[in-house]
Amino acid sequence: MAVDEATKKQDELELYQIDDKAIVPFFQKHLEELRQFIHDRQGNNLCLLVLLKQFIRTYRMPFNMQRYMEVQRTFIQRSLHDKIQDRQQAVSHWIQEFAGRHRNRMIQLQCLYLDRVKDRLLPEIEKLLENRIEHLQEKLDEKAPDAAPLSYPSSSVIETQNAQNNESC
Repeated sequence: MAVDEATKKQDELELYQIDDKAIVPFFQKHLEELRQFIHDRQGNNLCLLVLLKQFIRTYRMPFNMQRYMEVQRTFIQRSLHDKIQDRQQAVSHWIQEFAGRHRNRMIQLQCLYLDRVKDRLLPEIEKLLENRIEHLQEKLDEKAPDAAPLSYPSSSVIETQNAQNNESC
């Protein structure tokens, strides 16, 4: 079975971080299970080293759980960091390659959508503009009572302009 690159990296990282001082206490802590494990395999004529390896593989316990969790956390952080950088590079490439076209397309779709909803939308926008003009006029009147009033094109002027500009988007 082929070993993927991430597993190789994890193996290298963990191999050099095994706590030698934790090996004997590990087996001491699991001495009864180890004794029973060896007893069950007496007829196989295996050396102690092979039996210890089989015990570890069978029970799948790290020598030092705290150290194991630290190494695992470090590996996960490195893996995620690598993936984030790859993702950032992919996003950057996409932006360079496609963002302009995407933005142009989005703008065109917005214009087409405005054509679709203009009958409902334009009166609302006109009302917003009128209210804003009135608000600004009130502020201007407070500061300079003799100033000329702000002018806002009438609805009929806006409709004429809309008809002329209908095709511009």
